[in-house]
Amino acid sequence: MRRPNPANQSGFTLVEMLVVVGIIAILFGLSAVTLGQPQANVNSQDATETLVANIKNQQLFAMVGTTGSGSTQQPAGLFIQSSQYTLYTGATYSGANSYNYVVAAPTNTSFSSTFLGGLLLFNKGAGDVNSFVGGSNTITVTTSARTRIITVTRYGAVTVT
Repeated sequence: MRRPNPANQSGFTLVEMLVVVGIIAILFGLSAVTLGQPQANVNSQDATETLVANIKNQQLFAMVGTTGSGSTQQPAGLFIQSSQYTLYTGATYSGANSYNYVVAAPTNTSFSSTFLGGLLLFNKGAGDVNSFVGGSNTITVTTSARTRIITVTRYGAVTVT
């Protein structure tokens, strides 16, 4: 029986294998963090765009009415809470109104508002903000990746920063 010559053996040592596995684990960990970031940014952008569209729709409902005639005009607004916001029509918000439409915040997203009582109400006909107070006119959308601030002017113009 022939015994192999140690000088002719080839292969990797245990230390070399551990180093390679460690490098691969580090690269995988970095790529997982980097790949998760765009998804969080998209969630933030989507929640913000949906909220802005709903703000504009509520203003439009207050201006022209739900069927497009002046006789159906009534105030319309949003009631902002941390995990959701509610679209409603009428001069005051009532949680018992069956016509309210609740929009839940996406996962890991929250809302906050500087509007008095979390209520953003548009006046019928003109569509301007009811009881507007300068400096108390923002809605903040917060996700794990980003914070966006929506500012509504006295006349209902919306900007996002």
